[in-house]
Amino acid sequence: MKANSTSRFSPHALPILFLPIILLLSISFSVCAVPNVPLNFDSWVIDALARLETVGVIDGFHRNSLPLSRADVARIIQRTDARIRIGDVVVSQIDSQLLEKLKREFQIEILRLNEQRSKQKTHIRLQPEVRGANEEIAPTLQSGFHFAVGNRRNNLTIYSELEFTNFEQGPDFVESYFLPDPPPLLKSPADQRFERWHSDYVVDFKRSYLQYRMMPFGDAELDILVGRDFVYWGAGPDKSVGISDNSPPFEQIRLAGTFPCKFGTIKVTAFSAELNSTWFDDGETRYLAKRYLSAHRLDYQFSDWLEVGVSEWVLYGGDVQSVEWNYLNPVIPYYAVQYNAKRDDNLMFGFDVTIRPIDGVRLYAEWVADDFQYNPETNDPNAVTWLTGVEWYPMLTKRQLGIRTEYVRVTRWAYTHLDPDNQFAHFGTMIGHPIGTDADLLTFRVSYQATPSAIFETRISHQRNGEADITDRFYGEDYENISFPSGVVERLTELRIGWKYRPISGLNGSVNYGWRHIQNSEHKQNISKQQHRIVFLIAYAWGNP
Repeated sequence: MKANSTSRFSPHALPILFLPIILLLSISFSVCAVPNVPLNFDSWVIDALARLETVGVIDGFHRNSLPLSRADVARIIQRTDARIRIGDVVVSQIDSQLLEKLKREFQIEILRLNEQRSKQKTHIRLQPEVRGANEEIAPTLQSGFHFAVGNRRNNLTIYSELEFTNFEQGPDFVESYFLPDPPPLLKSPADQRFERWHSDYVVDFKRSYLQYRMMPFGDAELDILVGRDFVYWGAGPDKSVGISDNSPPFEQIRLAGTFPCKFGTIKVTAFSAELNSTWFDDGETRYLAKRYLSAHRLDYQFSDWLEVGVSEWVLYGGDVQSVEWNYLNPVIPYYAVQYNAKRDDNLMFGFDVTIRPIDGVRLYAEWVADDFQYNPETNDPNAVTWLTGVEWYPMLTKRQLGIRTEYVRVTRWAYTHLDPDNQFAHFGTMIGHPIGTDADLLTFRVSYQATPSAIFETRISHQRNGEADITDRFYGEDYENISFPSGVVERLTELRIGWKYRPISGLNGSVNYGWRHIQNSEHKQNISKQQHRIVFLIAYAWGNP
């Protein structure tokens, strides 16, 4: 980042002659903080659903087990409409407008819910963008293709997203420019996910998968997904301390089932994914480690006031490592598998809960144990991460004002492992929370929903980074006398102001300004810096909703 800089055209911008060709080839997408609904150009759908649930309009959905499909959202809208018709809920003007916007976006899927005969629909979207960040500005073109065939009880979906960009890669273009530099990781040529193309551009398939859904009995639903997709498990609205969308998407096979019961709904999910390979070289031994991640989760939703989830996952890898079939079993506890096999894989356990005590208030928390010492005779530290927060939409402001505060803490040695092949990272990026290990973050955010498509947001945050990172390993140190965060602590205070305009189609964009003050920069005592950053996006979205 550079201080007090202004935007100007980059000499490496894509030549204008390439634009017509790529326009014909591309269809678009912009990723949000949590995995997006297919062909949703930004985060407005997830944001709208989350808001409507918090204020009590939606009767609850599995918000902590993402991503959602378009069919999932259509069912949520249908249930909400039924509640409004019978008078179970009173909707404010801004929430009524948000609901109508959702209906327009998902009108085809809503109609299909009552269709019993076979039917197919292909969605194609296009969104050319101009992205700017401080000294660089260049066009970006993104694409999305969505083909669905079948009826409400059995359907097949093919989905693919493609992006052309020369900006930094990340799940969220704007957010990636405001995050502090990531901690140093064990990088190698095997961490390279893509090659740079003409004028430093990247051609990247961000999501691409085949998904089959069926309803074998009643309202129970099963689905299987094969391909590349994000996974997000946790209660945090932006990032999770467990499995987040901070890293690139996984190449995976994913099974999910949703089962209504007498009191609420249960959702179970399991997936196995191949992660990036990494080189191991200690001067004597050198090999390319194959790495894998298996995970399963149980999520219980009771109406719109309680959601509880438990998750378990294991990351394993090594020389000539192959898939462990025991870890592909979605119902066997991984801890038992590892214990009986006398293995030392990176096994983690997560718990999250969301409570909505009254309309307009949401309390949430997550807790993840990378290493938890239940045996008092073990002289090892607990390696845990957790976050907690509260959201509030005051009634006096007609629910247009939103207030949120959140605290995140990742202790030293969380996300790490004695075997460097098993560290909790994918392509050199943390799979969990982006602040990394040995760090904490306090955030206070105020937003104002001016219209269904326009929102203003101000955020102030304070982050502390210790000297340890994901490459740090526990070798018997006197951990009880090591402070948190450890060493010379880098402190980052940031103020952000932003505006987003996000209609279904047509011209849209965002402008964000950030100021950051860094104390003990790069863990050097009494070294301070100030940074200013402006990030903007202008886009035009169209398609066939």
